[in-house]
Amino acid sequence: MAKKTIIQDALSISTNRRGLLKKLAVASAVAGATRLPLKAQSPTATDVVQFALNLEYLEAEFYSVATTGQTIEERGVDITGTGSPGPTTTSFGKVDFGNNLVLTSGAANDISADEMAHVVALRGALTANGVTPVAKPAINLDALAGMGASLQNQQAFLILARAFEDIGVSAYSGGAALLAGSPYLMAAARILAVEGQHVGNIRLEVARLGISIPPLDEADVPPPPSGAEFFSTNHANGLCAFRTPGQVLYLAYGLAANATSGGFFPNGVNGLLNMSSAPATSSNLS
Repeated sequence: MAKKTIIQDALSISTNRRGLLKKLAVASAVAGATRLPLKAQSPTATDVVQFALNLEYLEAEFYSVATTGQTIEERGVDITGTGSPGPTTTSFGKVDFGNNLVLTSGAANDISADEMAHVVALRGALTANGVTPVAKPAINLDALAGMGASLQNQQAFLILARAFEDIGVSAYSGGAALLAGSPYLMAAARILAVEGQHVGNIRLEVARLGISIPPLDEADVPPPPSGAEFFSTNHANGLCAFRTPGQVLYLAYGLAANATSGGFFPNGVNGLLNMSSAPATSSNLS
């Protein structure tokens, strides 16, 4: 029997399942790991950075609302640009981090500041190279609320934060080849290092609390008690998983292959890399 994932659990009990998946793309996917739309062109380093900016918008909004109850726009971060802008929605607000035995308010605020700075850094790198950044798309922070991964409380925050950070690390790793020799490589490498520090902290808190977290896909390495590894690495090679943009969007869109919207991005992401593919497999850890 195939193992059940955290997103499958959420979809199975969600009353919005049909709405989450109704925007599946009807066009056949173009060959290639990133699953580009019809009339596709080869992605460039700029396209990868624009894609990463969509993910940084998501993380920054999540941590900003969790720590302050405000969006990054309300806190003065520029979110304008090309593509379709949209609001950030959630049924919850600022998280109560009163239990100092787990992720403390100080650590959460540090991560929030980092993620906001990542948005500013990527936007600045694009602008410095004559490129208009993509706008922040519509974001639904409650996509996994039915599973208990949300802003509802400290434990739910940790479950969702772990997913965002591990996916983020794999996304930057997957885009590394296209960034080689580009003016964005140094910024991306430094952001990847910070995301690795974030997820190490969060995975330890999950293990300390004994929070059960099903795997996201076959490439995921859940922390204890669900898994056996404190770090999201393959000990056979000492490396983390990598995911292509399409594999990342498969998760972000709610386990939807060949989709252009859904899940955390109800109207899709902005930029060329906007279609999901089949999910990552165990080979993404090789």
